[in-house]
Amino acid sequence: MKVTLFVKNTYTASALTLRLLLAFPLLSAFSLSSAADLSARHAAIKTMISESSQTVANTTENIHQLRNEANSLSKPDASKEDLQTALAKIKLALTAIESSEFERLAFVAHHYKGQRFNFIMDAALLELRLGNKEGFFNLLESSQTWVLLPSLKAYLTSPAFDAVKDESRFKAYLKLSDLPARMGKSSVLVTPYKDNISSAEKIAGLSMFWSEVKRSFVNFHNVPDLDWDKLYLEYLDKVTQTKSTREYYQVMMQLAPMLQDGHTNIYAPDELQDVFYSRPALATALVGKSVLVTRVLNQQLAQKIQRGDEIISIDGQAVHEYASSKIASYASSSTPQDKAVRTYGYELLMGEKSKSIRLGLRDAAGKERIEIVARGQDRDVAGESAFNFKMLPGDIAYLALDHFENDAGVKKLESVMPSIMKAKGLILDIRANGGGSSVQGAAVLSFLSKKPVPYAYSTERQESHVMRTQGDLILLDTLRAGISKPYTKDRKEVYTGPVVVLAGAKTFSAAEDFLMSFVTLQRGTVIGSATAGSTGMPMSFKLPGGGSARICVKHDSFPDGREFVGKGIAPDMEVVPTVADIRAGRDVVLDKAVAVLSK
Repeated sequence: MKVTLFVKNTYTASALTLRLLLAFPLLSAFSLSSAADLSARHAAIKTMISESSQTVANTTENIHQLRNEANSLSKPDASKEDLQTALAKIKLALTAIESSEFERLAFVAHHYKGQRFNFIMDAALLELRLGNKEGFFNLLESSQTWVLLPSLKAYLTSPAFDAVKDESRFKAYLKLSDLPARMGKSSVLVTPYKDNISSAEKIAGLSMFWSEVKRSFVNFHNVPDLDWDKLYLEYLDKVTQTKSTREYYQVMMQLAPMLQDGHTNIYAPDELQDVFYSRPALATALVGKSVLVTRVLNQQLAQKIQRGDEIISIDGQAVHEYASSKIASYASSSTPQDKAVRTYGYELLMGEKSKSIRLGLRDAAGKERIEIVARGQDRDVAGESAFNFKMLPGDIAYLALDHFENDAGVKKLESVMPSIMKAKGLILDIRANGGGSSVQGAAVLSFLSKKPVPYAYSTERQESHVMRTQGDLILLDTLRAGISKPYTKDRKEVYTGPVVVLAGAKTFSAAEDFLMSFVTLQRGTVIGSATAGSTGMPMSFKLPGGGSARICVKHDSFPDGREFVGKGIAPDMEVVPTVADIRAGRDVVLDKAVAVLSK
């Protein structure tokens, strides 16, 4: 019987449950089908996790102590006796690591498995220093089925290995160290742009994306009805019929959205950027059922189009029909609100730079008109400064956190902390924050709480190829090493007053991780609308013909297991602007935050 099992974190620590069942046979006697005693079993699992983690931690501490002692003994001027003692300590540590008990416990915390490789390399080098080449090679070769790292070759070509660098066995192992780079980069398949790449390249590009998704994509549970193999066959026929690289990428860019994930995309080559991605100097959004111009970013264009103008048609086609037929199929998105932002905002007016757009508009008075708008205009209307800070009436501090791409937001917050410390309330605006690094968001929160800032519960896919030989496919969500450790940073000043965070459908990726931590800390109130529901870690790679792709390979949830990928994080108070608000220039979300803090 063929079984596909996704182990998701539906309650605290349950992503570890199956690994515990496999690692501890006694627990497998529990039936997971009955909900009556789920709490008791849950408690037993948590206890086992705690005890197992403590045992692994104690064992790890002991083996690292042995390694530290060995390092102290194996200085460059060490005697033969000291080197022999160091080797004995390393081998004692290896005995502990290779024990069935440690292996069983390491199955729960799989990142400890790499310890074996580190200690084998230590032992091998000590054997070499003692002049025992046979012992050196035996240890070196025993490690090759455990791990091969891209950085290994640089280590092996250091002067420490000069004594064996010309020997055939060493050269053979050194050759193996090229495998990660060669297999990971697929350099032969990364071909340059041509007007029409070959059929072989087109099939190779499709196959690369299909196979990487099948092997690594972490959010298949959000598309349970998707038959990925069937889709591959359909697209094989489509891509081989394309007559140019442009047509090829036009087809390929419709494949990624089938996975319904905002961190999984296919991008056209740089040479086709002006063909696919040029936009006029306008910002648009779906407001209720209307598509509005929300900003005009070019002074000349502002003379004929105003904020609040409703777009009723594009190139003679009703706007919603146009969005559905021309845009939606290219929008990689994780939720309906994310898709609306991309379809009616970021991507609505994208297209070929050389082709103008014919917009049908309706103004606030109901008068309709046609305007011809060019793509690729200069954006010469200045907006608010980055990371805008201001004091609002009632001694309320406001800071826009535009992104978490670097530490600019953290530095800005630090610079205005004297003013914030005097404020009666603080508003942090992440409505337009598209993400970056979760560390930056955690650093911001360290100014607002003395508690450690929790990160997301992060998992990645692990597939059992041995089980596949028996006709079974088991997909495990494996806890990523080190991710669960909270962010800690001592600050001279920590703001303890009331805080409101403004969020919405453009709040994406690391900005959602920030909000998840804010909510988990119970630090304040969230006002606005549900976030995009897309975070994680994309794995990027090049495609034939100069294009590229990325695939989400990390799944995040709240520390207690609550899902927000594919859903979004809902606000405590939902406030959504109306058409009238946009036309009047009212920020009703900010107004609500001020009202809440004023109380």
